[in-house]
Amino acid sequence: MKTVEIKKILTPVDFSAASLGALAHAEELAHRTGAELTLLYVIEPIVAPMEFNTAMIIEANQQERINVKLVELRDTEVRHGVKTATLVDEGEAATAIIRVVAEQDFDLVVMGTHGHSGFRHLLLGSKAERVVRGAACPVLTVGPLETSKE
Repeated sequence: MKTVEIKKILTPVDFSAASLGALAHAEELAHRTGAELTLLYVIEPIVAPMEFNTAMIIEANQQERINVKLVELRDTEVRHGVKTATLVDEGEAATAIIRVVAEQDFDLVVMGTHGHSGFRHLLLGSKAERVVRGAACPVLTVGPLETSKE
């Protein structure tokens, strides 16, 4: 059996509970394997209908604001001295994640899923599923964390 060495882990985050749960798993894996962790946020443009065409709208300083939030997330959530980079990209999320994986030669993607099923899954599709099918490396998906019922 071939042993796979994990040196670079990509964790897409959107600041949701699902992505923060995946970040916790990715941070632990990075700590145990000595891998470098990269936090990726993908800015998806808003498609606005115009009179006879559509326009892609991305707020001018959105990338700078997201980068600040990623650095804050890294500083509060990444422990154990794990070497961590942040990256902001633009485009459709699954496509951008797949492209970043290929361009930067990641060994593993750890990402959250929002747990949609049935008709809602059929209607919305699944970004995680598209990444699993298209990424050039293994993808570990982490479902929503259970909340305690008190």
